[in-house]
Formats: sequence, C-alpha cells, structure tokens
Amino acid sequence: MKPALSVIFFTVFSGAGLGLAIWTLIASTMQHHIRMDITTFHKAIAIAVVLTALGLASSTLHLANRKNAIYALTRWKTSWLSREGVFALLFFPLIAMHLAAIHFGYAAIAPFTMLKTIACALAILFCTGMIYACLPTVPRWHTWMTPAKYVVFGLMSGAVLFTAALSLRPVEVGPLGKPMMALFFLVVGFVLYLAYLLRHPRTHSIESALGVTQGRVRILDVGHTHGTFLTNEFGFRLARDSARLLRWLAILWAFVIPFVLLAWSTWYWVATVFCVAGLLLERWLFFAEAEHVVRLYHGQRSV
Repeated sequence: MKPALSVIFFTVFSGAGLGLAIWTLIASTMQHHIRMDITTFHKAIAIAVVLTALGLASSTLHLANRKNAIYALTRWKTSWLSREGVFALLFFPLIAMHLAAIHFGYAAIAPFTMLKTIACALAILFCTGMIYACLPTVPRWHTWMTPAKYVVFGLMSGAVLFTAALSLRPVEVGPLGKPMMALFFLVVGFVLYLAYLLRHPRTHSIESALGVTQGRVRILDVGHTHGTFLTNEFGFRLARDSARLLRWLAILWAFVIPFVLLAWSTWYWVATVFCVAGLLLERWLFFAEAEHVVRLYHGQRSV
C-alpha cells in the first residue's frame, strides 16, 4: 500500500498522546507509589492533549475533500473510522470535565470522569487498529494483532513519554525510580511486533482468488499499459533489502534503545524521541509492506 504520511503522523502522535493521558490519569490515583505534584500533572495532561489534537488534525490531510469530514461521523453503526471519530470528539470534553472536577473540588465525580476518559482513549486506539484489521482484502492487516499493536504501542509510547514528563517534577518531590511500567510495555511491544512479523506467509494467489483448485492460472494481459489509481494506491513496492534494514532500525529505535536508556540512564526525553521515531518507521512499514489482493489482477502471483 502507498504510505500516507499524514495518517502515519496521526496514528503515532495521537497514540502517544492518548497513552500519556491514560498513564497520567492512572498515576494521579497512585500517589503513594508515584509521587506527582499538581503542576507536573497539568503539564503531562497538556502534552497529551496537544499530541492527540495535532495527530487528529493531521489525519484530515488525508481526506480528498476536507469539507465532507463531518459525514465520516454519521456511519458510526457500521464504520470503524466513524467510531474512531466519534470517540475522538468525546475525548476532549471528557478530559476537560475531569480537570474541572479536580479544580473545583468535585471529588465524588472525579473517579467517574477519569474512568470514562481512560475508556474513551482506549476505544480510540482500538478503533484505529480495527479500521485496518477489518479489511480481508489486505491479508497482512486482517488479524487480531493489528488492533493489539495499536493499543499496546500507544500504551508503550505513552509510558515512555510519561516517564519523561515525570522528570519535570520539582527536586523536592524526590528522585524518579525505575520506570517499570515503561520497561514492561517496551518488552511486550517488542514481543508483539516480532510475532506480527513472523505470521505473514503469502496465502492468497490468483488461483485462490478465482476459485481454481487445479492447475496454474497465467494472466495474459493485465488490462493496461500505464499506471492507474489501483496500481498507484495499492501497488507500492519496497525492496526486500530495504525492508529488512528498516525493520531492524524500527526494532532498534522503538524498543531496544529506549529500554537501555530508561533502564540504565536518566535520558528519558532522548528515549522518548527514539521511541516515537521507531514507531513512525514501524507505521510506515505497516503501510508500505501491506499488499492488497487487487495486485493479483495486475500481474503479481501472490499476496
């Protein structure tokens, strides 16, 4: 598939912002274990909201006609894209309600608004993954691992970013201990990514597409002599050597280097930059390596 930079930016940055919001809200209820002053809490929430808003705004750049974006919200009963948009619009008033409950002293409703905000953030991550996982025409995406990756990677990048945000605390609050949650999700994300890379044999062929059980089908004419919309959008080709190198870089940047920096140094913001850069590369590969079954009718033997 042809990688769309606006969608790549959206999924990675909004995922990190939503993950940061989730961990910040959870940490606000664990003051005995994670000491966080109110100023640091507001800074972390502000970073989360800005990243989420920037990501959602960039997603509109992928629309052919941006004036029709509102219509994408009307199909929430059948469309994962529409559900993602609805939950995304709910996220901002929910987190605003939670901040208002804290600021004006409504302690009774603060747990309710916090749980609703966390659930909404997780729903956005899940819906984003399901936009691609629900497409049987792209075998590489049509798996439970796709929404799992979006949720886990969002929580992972959010945990790394949360560790960096905690380093903004005043000195008198106390030193930051080992960021165990970030380290845990880096390991989980690494294992999930390896499992995703290992599960993609080419199982669809032109014979299976046509229902031919015996013999071998050979296409005599692909029907065109120049590029078309289908070949431009669904015919992106990535050299095998380049893909292998980029996968190793994605693993190194997104998982290995952040783990090392968080475990044995205090370079938390550097770890965050590497993690986000690695996820941007991983998300680019997610699109670039995906093969639509329509390529079977344009000369490719299998997908």
